[in-house]
Amino acid sequence: MPRWLMFTLLFGLIVFPSAAGAQGGTKLESINIEFWSEYDQPSMLVITEFGVSQDTPLPAKVTMRFPKEGNLIAVAVESNGSLFNTDFEGPVEQGNWQTITLNVQSYDLHRIEYYEPLKREENQRLFKYQWFGDYYVKQFNLNVLVPADSTNLVAIPPLSNTEISANNVHLTGSISRSEMKMGKSFEFDLSYERTSDALTGSNQTNQVQPSEPIGPETPGRISVDRLPWLIGGMGLALIAIALWAYWRSTQANEDKPRRRRPHRPQEARDGEVYCHECGARAHPGDRFCRTCGSRLRVE
Repeated sequence: MPRWLMFTLLFGLIVFPSAAGAQGGTKLESINIEFWSEYDQPSMLVITEFGVSQDTPLPAKVTMRFPKEGNLIAVAVESNGSLFNTDFEGPVEQGNWQTITLNVQSYDLHRIEYYEPLKREENQRLFKYQWFGDYYVKQFNLNVLVPADSTNLVAIPPLSNTEISANNVHLTGSISRSEMKMGKSFEFDLSYERTSDALTGSNQTNQVQPSEPIGPETPGRISVDRLPWLIGGMGLALIAIALWAYWRSTQANEDKPRRRRPHRPQEARDGEVYCHECGARAHPGDRFCRTCGSRLRVE
């Protein structure tokens, strides 16, 4: 056997097992996936929460997938019961999917949240989810929350522990799996029917709702029967305003001082000159009026 071929085979035996070991080195102690349908948006809110196994050396990189049409809204880590933004890379579009890579620095629970559109066919809602099995998962949990007025609910695989929530707003169910090996995918299909488009989130309780059906006597509403009287009253008011404005204008004109026309004697003697402005008689040789200062019209 040529020496170069032997070295190539040895190199392959060393490198490729190491790469496979690095890919499978990250394990998840648990992953909890929650689907909140028509909660605070007319779509599906998907919450994926996971914890890295204690057997996984830190820091570690964990890559999660979500559909291309998904709208990522949060990437966080839980610490002492509170959620904080955490470091991540992406999202990066890959075909029909997007991926983000979380830089995990602790064994605390990490989560991503995104909205995904619901497929609608008249009153039917359809939703699909797929876990690709990128990591080994010791405990896999899936929880579903749909509006309580949903009918013909079908889930594949079927949900267990299905019940109405205590506030009679949501219908819940769950699926659990243990020891999900790396490379083992999981697919989930959900469909239900609903005639209403009302959202079920807690923030919807603040929406303003009428206390009783709106009718002709509802405060603030104008009855059509009273409309002619209202129009007539407005017309009379406009006429009164116009008359008042006209009266004010005539009063203002009367109050203005009138300019006195200069007094001129009916007949002027030969050679006498009178001011054409104030009527004062000028002295012989004057070019300007001694009284008002106007230039005299002297030929």
